[in-house]
Order: sequence, then structure tokens, then C-alpha cells
Amino acid sequence: MRWLVSLALLLGVAVRADYFSAEEGEEEELPEPVFVRAGANVSLPCAPAEGPVRSLIWWKEYRKIVEVHDEQTTLWEAEPHINLLSDALFLRNVVYSDSADYQCQINDEQRASIRLLVQDVPDPPGMPLIISFTSRSVNLSWAPSIDNHHSPILHYVIHVRVGESGEWHESNGIMTTGNGTSWQVIGLQPYTVYSFRVVAVNAIGASRPSKESYYMVTLREVPDGKPNITYAHNTSSSSILIQWAPPPKHTLHGEFLGYRITYRLRERVRGEREITLRDPLATEFTIRGLNAFSQYLISLQVFNPAGIGPATTVAVMTDEGAPSRPKNLTATRITNNSVKLRWLEPEHANGIIQGYNIYHLDVGPNHTERKKVQNPQQVMEYVLGSLKPYTQYKVWVKAYTGKNEGLASNSLEIITDVQSPSAPSITNLTCQSLDSIYVQWDRPKIVYHRIDYYFIAYRSENTWDFEEISVSSSQERQSHAMIISNLTSNMMYEVKIQGASRSVVEHSKLYKGPYSDLKKIFLQSLTSSALEEVTIGVGIIAGIISVSLVLLVAILAFILWRKYFQAAYYYLDDPPRKRATSELSKTFGDSDGGSIDVSTWPDHVCNLHADGDIGFSKEYETIQQATDLDLSSECSQLAENKNKNRYVNIVAYDHSRVVLKILPGQKKTTDYINANYIDGYNEPNAYIGTQGPLPSTFDDYWRMIWEQKVYIIIMITNLVERGRRKCDMYWPKEGSELYGIVQVKLTQEVELATYTIRTFVIRNLKVKKKTSSERTVYQYHYTNWPDHGVPEHPLPVLSFIRKSASANPPGGGPIIVHCSAGVGRTGTYIVIDAMLRQIKHRHSLSVPGFLKHIRQQRNFLVQTEEQYIFIHDALLEAIESGETEIPVADFSEYVQKLQMSNNDNEKEYSPLLEKQFKLVTSFKAKDFSIISATKACNRAKNRNQNIIPVESYRVHITPKPGKDGSDYINASFFQGFNKLNEFIITQHPTFDTIPDFWQMIWDHNCQTIVMLSFVDEKEYPCFWPEEDKENDYGTFKVKLSEECSQGCFVTRDFILQSTQDDYEVICRIIECSGWPECCTPLSSVYDLVHLVQEWHLEYQNGPMVVVDRFGGTEAATFCCLSTLQKQVEFENCIDIYMFSKLYHMRRPGIWQSKLPSSFQDDYCFLFRAVEQGLLANFEAMPTFNSPVTNGHVLPVKEDPVI
Repeated sequence: MRWLVSLALLLGVAVRADYFSAEEGEEEELPEPVFVRAGANVSLPCAPAEGPVRSLIWWKEYRKIVEVHDEQTTLWEAEPHINLLSDALFLRNVVYSDSADYQCQINDEQRASIRLLVQDVPDPPGMPLIISFTSRSVNLSWAPSIDNHHSPILHYVIHVRVGESGEWHESNGIMTTGNGTSWQVIGLQPYTVYSFRVVAVNAIGASRPSKESYYMVTLREVPDGKPNITYAHNTSSSSILIQWAPPPKHTLHGEFLGYRITYRLRERVRGEREITLRDPLATEFTIRGLNAFSQYLISLQVFNPAGIGPATTVAVMTDEGAPSRPKNLTATRITNNSVKLRWLEPEHANGIIQGYNIYHLDVGPNHTERKKVQNPQQVMEYVLGSLKPYTQYKVWVKAYTGKNEGLASNSLEIITDVQSPSAPSITNLTCQSLDSIYVQWDRPKIVYHRIDYYFIAYRSENTWDFEEISVSSSQERQSHAMIISNLTSNMMYEVKIQGASRSVVEHSKLYKGPYSDLKKIFLQSLTSSALEEVTIGVGIIAGIISVSLVLLVAILAFILWRKYFQAAYYYLDDPPRKRATSELSKTFGDSDGGSIDVSTWPDHVCNLHADGDIGFSKEYETIQQATDLDLSSECSQLAENKNKNRYVNIVAYDHSRVVLKILPGQKKTTDYINANYIDGYNEPNAYIGTQGPLPSTFDDYWRMIWEQKVYIIIMITNLVERGRRKCDMYWPKEGSELYGIVQVKLTQEVELATYTIRTFVIRNLKVKKKTSSERTVYQYHYTNWPDHGVPEHPLPVLSFIRKSASANPPGGGPIIVHCSAGVGRTGTYIVIDAMLRQIKHRHSLSVPGFLKHIRQQRNFLVQTEEQYIFIHDALLEAIESGETEIPVADFSEYVQKLQMSNNDNEKEYSPLLEKQFKLVTSFKAKDFSIISATKACNRAKNRNQNIIPVESYRVHITPKPGKDGSDYINASFFQGFNKLNEFIITQHPTFDTIPDFWQMIWDHNCQTIVMLSFVDEKEYPCFWPEEDKENDYGTFKVKLSEECSQGCFVTRDFILQSTQDDYEVICRIIECSGWPECCTPLSSVYDLVHLVQEWHLEYQNGPMVVVDRFGGTEAATFCCLSTLQKQVEFENCIDIYMFSKLYHMRRPGIWQSKLPSSFQDDYCFLFRAVEQGLLANFEAMPTFNSPVTNGHVLPVKEDPVI
């Protein structure tokens, strides 16, 4: 008999026990298993006995574990988690080993049998084995868990580890779909080290991980990453330098073996050449042996043993080279002073031919002259004049491009025709008889080639016409005579003689010279008439000779001066004079008087400009006189130091010169360099003013940089200006060079519109400790300061000065400032920077006082009156505009201040915005500055007479011979962030100016056109050819090759093909009509900007053309936003005011009004668009840590003494 009793549960665990009767002969049934999770508490009850309990025994698998007899308890197995209750066996925190059959026996009678099964997580599976694998998958197999601990395995989880030292990605384990013991892992990366481990999972949980598999490497694949070409530019007419960054390592998919470079001419599908670089560390390569002025498609790929990856392709044009020889040079007409030449253009132009140089050699004195001919044509004709008669010349022609002069044509040897001889001189006129006269004359003093004939003309006094007798000339005789017979006696006769030379070109032509002086004679027997001699007074002859000698001496003196004593422009060659240095003031600062308050500065400058800048002239003259000092400069005059001075009269004052440390083994005189300490505002020796280094002073120059702890170099000159050497290149063009004991390495070069920033790492080879032997130096090179003048506007100069001066770190040495001589532009920079600091600290300026002070430290600082005026205008601009370059972090707050209203009328603008707008649009074009645009022949080419180009910035096109105004198009160059003429802004072409538009594209190699205007057939025509058609514009043709629509953008690709050679230009029009009005939200205005910049980066040989209806507001807005976008990326700041004002100066009228229109206020729109663009892309903004971009450098470390 069996009965079931429900047992009490402890801690929520239910157990059932089977109770058996003691009746004999009844078959015993197996107990049903009881499943319990590991860690639970279990109570196993025993059915009570009928009567007193004498003994109680609990069995586990037939082993006694607890026994109670006569109220004495015996524990046969000491297990602390097992306790005996009054009516049950209690197990606390059961584990898998507690699984067993339990029996209860009371009074020697079995009362219960319970099978307890404890469920737990399974044992770890076996180590996974790799059965097979590919590049992106692996097949695994493993042994199942040895014991599943009473709970069947549901599935497995595979952990993956990348690399030998990587971490296990447990959270991203791969779950199998069943309890099978094999699985394919997919989604792996090629050529990557992996290992695996497996976890078994049942209803209770996951097992411990298995042992990890052996490491394996997936198979290779062809790379799918592209290298990023960061720089591609020609280095000559036959070479192109490309630089790149490698693709990410995870895209290589195999051993990185190197790079494959292929290149071909763009117009040729075949003929591709290949270069293999088996150097994975390579980051640049120069392709050589290319054709001049040809566009190449250059592709760069990485490769591994499996193959070659995808290509990155750029189009780069080689520089202009030397043209080949002009063809078929002939002389078509020769006169006595000219020759008409005719030739054909070279077969290979190798660039844009700007013109021709005609050389003619006078064979006699071996003297060659050159004539320049512009406006080249396919067939050229030119009359070479100012030649000497009957002179042998050798003539040849060379074509030239913007870069090089080409090969010489075939040479012609010609002899110019003869010219008329001078007048003969009659030396004797005598009556020979009653009817004849004897006449004698001398050969003309000036004869070209020879005298072929003489013509003797005579007449009596009562006749009007002369009778003429011709006589052949004898070339050997200097004197000639003849008798004129058959005359009438007792008559007065007049006689004159002329010589004649026969043409050597046209034999039938005679060149008759002037007649001699008319002589008279009265014909009578035996009577002679004295000759009328014309004599020249002795005094006149002596005067002519004296004047000639004086002129000759003056010319020789000038030649010698030019050869041996040429000095810098405007420099006064005064001999050095001494003066006691104790009289010089030490520092210029707050204690110096003569300051002008900032509030009165505009009126002060206006007064100085009055009456033709007369105030400036007087003030500058006063400074000149006050600083005409006799300070000592003996060291500069030493014989061993004179070759260290670029100009003989620009010397270094002894009391303020920079003294170099003497190196071991050198003479004391080696401490000289043409450089002086110059004070700043309240800061002694803030600058070092110096000349542009000479090759002989490069070592000294870099030693001075090291010794003076210099971090910033300011260079305000180009190496060559107007064909004259202004400075020598004292830094390495690439890599590193050694200058004495200082090694200089160029690590970065960034070219901006008006200046270039170069980063150098310099190292003193005499210092052994590396941390003390190296320093980073930045060179700020202003490249847009015109020779012998000043910049057109001070805004770019102010921005340059603020950035470069603020880049000097605290504790850094003096800022080195140099131009060519280190006085003119150098002084201008120093005065502006010092006065900006005085404005900041004292709200006042002391320009004359400060300039007088620093002129005691280096001669001729601020060299011209024009530079002195520019300083005042620059400071006036700085005061009136204030700080307009705003950091990105502060821009939203700045925009809010601009838009704040002073009253309740929301349409009113703040005074700050009004002031800025007036300053931006203050420039008014003079009549002379728009002379081409307002010509009668050009007025019809302008859609809007209020938006026309300023002369100095207008775009020129190839003129048509004999047609006035044919070089004009209503288009202006605009400055960008990286280039001075980065944009061309123009109006939508009219029906008549469409050929001019495409001529502009062709002439200036424009490959990107942004079109913002709408097309209609009445006023704004479609100016490109339809598909499958081409327009012929003489020297080139235009054909549409592809058209594509992308949302609101339409792109059209064109091929401009030369009709004279195999040259072509690829051009794309990106159309977004109605921009920016169509942009919602406002931040979407940058969609077009980004699209255009992405395309233009690949094809950036020429300027970007931007078209709207009038070449006005929309186009200017696009250029401004594009430029500001680059400024944000590079400098982490924004200067809307500067670029808006510079654009207005190039094309007045683009900013129409400060009042709101149907869309937005033109000027305020720029601020709002930039603000919304920043907000929309805030998370994507780059991190700005570059010392070059934000005006800060690393902290200064002490340098050891050499």
C-alpha cells in the first residue's frame, strides 16, 4: 500500500515523498524524482509513526547519514548544511552533489523514499576546434559538456577574440540555434588573428567558458580601402608631387606590400604607365618625365599578396614648360629701317603662349636686342623697326609662356636696305669759259653701302626749273669734278648737287639724298666766285665736345654705381656717425607722452589726410629730422663684416645689435649679424629687426634663432620681387638641412590667401640632451605685400599681425621680423603691433613718439611716408571695426548681441550691426577704378550698372584684335581662404556675352561653375550646348558630356576641347537655382557648399566660378560662406566682417541694404547662416589643438647655452 503525503516546504521548495506500507509481499515502486535548483533549501519530511518513536534513521544512497536512538542523535556523515528537524531532514543551499535517493526509517520500518535531483549549470564544453575557414568565416566544432547537471543544454554561445592580446567580446557572443556542437562564425575580417571559446547554456544558466581555441588567421582578400591623397601639385613642367595618407589598417586585408601608382594623359584612354612602390611606409612620390602643361589622371592603390585595392584618382596638370620652336620664320618685306617678319606658332605650346620675344643681333658690334610681342595668333606677323640702314642682322624668335621661354626658331640673316646718303659738299665753283662752269665737290660724309650716282642741278636766275645732269660715281675717289657747258654768259647761275644710292633690295629703286647747299656764280670770262663756305664757330664745337664728355662721364659713373653700390629702394647712403648711447631712452611705455586718445583718433587721421596728406608729410618729415642720428655702427663697417650686409647703407647700430655667442675656435668678429633688438610697448627687446638672410649668413641666422630662444619668425617679403632678389631661401624646401650647428627640419607648410605658415623643428647638434636640443619654430610669411608699396587694405594685415604676434608663447624670446633690408615693412609691422597693444592697455596711441624711439635702435624703420600713412589707416580700421574675429565657442552669443533691439520694434537693428554694415559698405568706387566697365562699348554687357567690377580685380579675357573692349567681361576675382583669386563671381550671361563667358572659362582654366540663377528664354538664357551638340568658339569647342539630378542640385559635365591641339578641359556646372532662399532649414545652405567643395578639391587648377543674376548678393554669399567654412575648420574662429568688406571693395553693390528684404537682410543673413551651420554640425566640429591655427605654441623650455 502506497500513499502520497504533501511535504511542507521550506523557503519555497516543494518536495513530494512516497510512503510505503510494511505489508509483506507488496512490490516496491521507485520514487518520482524531485528537481531542485542549486542553492535552494530543501526539507525532506518523514511520515510520523503510530506510537512512540524509538529510533529514526535517514539513509542517503543506503548510507546512514543521521541516526536517532533513545533520544540520542548520531551524525554518520558530518555535513554542516544537513540538519535534522523533528519530522524532516533539512538541507541548506543544496549543491549538485546532494542529488541522491534519500530513505527514512522509523522504529526499523521504512517510512519514506525520496529521489532528490539538484539542477545546476552544465560543465564547460570541450575546446573548440577549427575545422575550416575562409577570409570572412570559420567552421567550429567542440565536444559537449560532460555533465549537464540534470538540465538539458538549450544552446551554446561562442565568444570571439580579435588578436592575441585582445579582449573577449562576451556581450556580443554568437548564440547557436540549437544544442548542436558545430557552428559557422561569419562576419569576420580578412587577414585577422582570431580565437574562440564556447559556453553551454541550459535552463539554469551558462557554464564556464571552454578552453580557448588555437589562434587562427583568416585568409587574405584584395584590399578595399583607398589611400587618401592629401596633396597633388606640379613641381615643374615635367614632374608632379603627390602625398597621401594610407588607408585604415583594417581595410588592407593582407600583408601591406606597398603602393601602385598609375598615370596617363587625361585625353588618352590608353598609354597608362605604372609605378610600383614596395614600401608600405611611403607617403609621397614625385612622378617625373611628364609632358609640359598637360593634365594627368593619377591613381593610387594599395596592394597585398591577394591583389590591388580600389583607386583614388586625382587630376593634376603639369606646370607650363618651354614651347617648341616657332615655325617657318620668314622676312616678307625689308626696308632700310625695318623688316616684316612672319612665322607660325610652335607645334607644341607646352602652356598658354603669352607672346613672343624677337631677338635681332647686329652682327657688326655683336649687340643683341629683344622686342616683346603679345597677343599671339596662329599666324604671326610683326614689323621689326628701328633698324640701322645697310646693316647685317641675325633674327630669331622665341615663344614664351607664363613660366618659360621656348626654343629659338630658325634664324634669318638679313641686310637692311640702304638709305639716302647725306649731302655732298661743293668745294669749288669757277667760270671755266664764257659758256661753261667748273664744279668740284666732296663725297657725302654719310654713305650707306656706296654712292652710285650724283645729280648736278643748275639753273639761271631768270628760269624757274633746274636742269639736271647725272654722273656715275667712282667709289675710290673722295672728290669729284665736272664741267657744265652750253651756258649763257653774263648770267647768274645756281648750282646744287645730291648723291644717290641704289637699293640692294629693289635694284630699280634709287635713294636720293639731300642737296648740297645752293651755290651761285656769275658766268663771265676769267672770273671766279668765292665759295660760300658755311663754317661752324669754334665755340660751338667746343661746347658740343664738352657736353658730350660730361654725358659720357655721367653714364660711366652711373654704371659703376649700379655695379658696386646698389642699395635698397629709398635708402640714403649716409656715412655712419657716432653718438653716445647714454642719451638713448631705454623703453617706450606708459610714461611716454604725446599720446592720442582712441576716441579722437578718427578725427586726427582725417586732419592728417586733408589737403593731399599734407599733415602726414609734415609729421613724417619731423620724424626724419628728429631721428637723423649719428649713432655708431662700427661693427657693420668692418671689412670682414661688409659681405654680411645685404645693402651697404643698412647697418646695425652697435649699442642695440644682436651679438652672437663666440663658438670655440672662432674669432671675436664672428659675433656679428645685421640685426638689432627693438622695443615693443612696455616690453624691451620684444622684437629683433633684421635683413633678409644672405647665403653667407644662413648659419648665423639660425644660430641667432637658437640663442635668442626665438619661436616666431615674421617674413614680409617674397624671395624675388620685380625680378630683383630680395631675400634668399634660408630654410629647407623639404626635409631637413644643416646650418652650421643647427639642424632645421620643415615639418609642415600651409598656404593661405595672403600668407604662408611654415613649421620647423630646429635642433642644436652641440647639445646632447634631446629634450633641450630641440625646439619648434613657426614662420609667418606674408606674401601679398607689394614691392615698393603698401597693401591695398589693412584688414588682412591686421589679421596677420594679431595671429602671428599672439603665437609667441609666454616666456618665448623676441619675435624676429624681417623683410628685405629689415627696415621698411619690418618697422611697419612693429609699430602696428605695438600700437595695438597700447590701445588694449591704455586706450591711446603714440605713433610718432614710438617710431622716434625705435629708430634709435635700427636705422630707417618705417622707410617711406606711404608706409607711415598705412600705419595710421590700419590703426583707424582696428579702432573702428573692433574685434571682429570671433571664436566658434562665442559666436552664438555674439550673434545675439548683434540682433538685440533697443526698443520694442523688432524690425529695428542694433547700433552695432548698423555700424558694421556702414563700415563694410563705406568704399565708393571712383570713376577711374571702373573705367572699363563704364566704357560705351561695354555698358551693354552689364545687366546691372550698379554691380560692375573694379578695374584692379576684374577678370580679363583674350581680346579680339582691333576691337575695343573685347577683353571685358562683367566678372570679378574674389579672395578665398587659401587663394587670393579663389573665386570668380559673375552675372548670368546675356545672349551676347555667352561666347565671352566660355572664353573666360577657357582662359582661366575654370573647372567648377556654381549656378544660382534661374534660366528662362526671355532674359536669362541657357548658355550651354544641348546634349549631342557642341558650340565652337574659335580656338576651342564646348560639348555637354553628362547631366545628372540629385535632389535640388543638377550637375552638368562639359568637355572644352582645343581646336588647335589635343588639349582639353573638364568642366562641371553645379546648379542650385534659387539658393539660398530655397534652403529650409537655414543650416541646409551648407549642403551646396559641401557638395561644391568636395568636387572642387579634385579639380582645383583654376578659380571657381559663381554665377547669379547680376554677379551680386547670392554669389557673394556663397563665396563668403565657403571661405568661412574653411576658416572654421582651420582656425576655429569666424571673421564675417573682414571677408564681407574685402568682397565689397572688389565688387561694390553686392551687399544691397541693411534693411530686411523678402528673404533676409544680406549682411545679417551671413551671421545667422553660420550660426545655424555651427549648431547643426556641433558634434562634428574638429578639435583645434594646432598651435599654427589658434595662435598659441607649446610652453617654453630652457635652452642650454651653446
